[in-house]
Amino acid sequence: MQDIHRIQRITDQITLVVLGVNIWSGRKKLRPEDLKLGTEIPPEELVSLGSKRICNPEALNAFGRIKKTGERACLRVGTRFLGGYAVPNCHAESLAAMLAVIKAEFDAEIITFLSEYDQALEDWISSLPAWEEPIRRAIEPANVVGGRLRFGFQLVRIAPADTPGTLEQEVTGLGDGIFAEVEQMARELDQSFEGKDKLHRRALGTFRRIREKLACLSFIDHRIAPVVDTIDDWFARVPMTGPIEGPIFNEGMGLALLLGNAKRMARHGAGQRAMQTGEGVPDHDAETGLVALDGAGVDAETSAAPQATERSFDEELDAIFGAESATSGALPPARIALPPASWVEPADEETGEEALAVDDDGFFFSTLAISGSRGQLIQHALPILAGNNEGVRVCG
Repeated sequence: MQDIHRIQRITDQITLVVLGVNIWSGRKKLRPEDLKLGTEIPPEELVSLGSKRICNPEALNAFGRIKKTGERACLRVGTRFLGGYAVPNCHAESLAAMLAVIKAEFDAEIITFLSEYDQALEDWISSLPAWEEPIRRAIEPANVVGGRLRFGFQLVRIAPADTPGTLEQEVTGLGDGIFAEVEQMARELDQSFEGKDKLHRRALGTFRRIREKLACLSFIDHRIAPVVDTIDDWFARVPMTGPIEGPIFNEGMGLALLLGNAKRMARHGAGQRAMQTGEGVPDHDAETGLVALDGAGVDAETSAAPQATERSFDEELDAIFGAESATSGALPPARIALPPASWVEPADEETGEEALAVDDDGFFFSTLAISGSRGQLIQHALPILAGNNEGVRVCG
């Protein structure tokens, strides 16, 4: 049985915003006589003649631009859902006001376009004199064209029916959809970091927009809030004035790389959430890139907390990782293997001093080495820039 209450917990907090935007294409179906092919005309089963432009496409560009403005407004505080946008209830009213302004702009553009429609057609025909006849045959009156230009929006509250169909799957996928949308937004940051050693303060606007979107939608998926915390931690250390360079620039680059990868954000959020709630290190699915938080696959011996008894260091290792791990080389079932390091500066095994490593994705992490009489080395990854904090591995 589907979890109606879980679905409703989300739907009760969102408003579904649906945009209804129609833009006339300025095209009509191309006919054989338009091409002057003579008697040898290929059958429709063989070819499709496509369409012809009866209006200068540049005259319609304004409508596409305004449509994108409406979509961006919805995505700034919402996420795609059921053919529209799921927007937190607290942002629905302000978004509706913004869409009303955008609609007014669209309607004003319709009036301007129709007032210039006839002259624009003549100018288009004059630019293509050899095709005057097929263009004139396809011309439609201005009032007909005006009926095909429309900007509308609807705000709807939704609730699951007793038999909600696949609504649970749609709701469950909202978090991954949010991460995918943020990944697209983060592409704007590429040029701000690549080949540079200072960050222009203008790029902070992109970070803020991403942070705003994630923060207002954090109730949808528990993996989102830790990503917001990571952004806030970086912002707290960004200088209020002056250049953004040096270590804080490098951390910003790492943050941009984190935000530019939806799967990495999901893993980072899940891992941070697991540590914050004491649920244990999340299990990493190498094939899907997803993180399981239910502890599946961890046996009782390795997941149990060590008992406070008088034992040697080696015995403590045996209790946590299993007595055979050092001799057989087998890693304990409960460990999460870090990505293989492409460069590692060894840690001091005697003092447990920190070392620095870089994984294959270019992410820095520190390693804390602990050595015992059996020569085992335990590395605990602590994220410095972004993500990849997926727990502990044991090295023989």
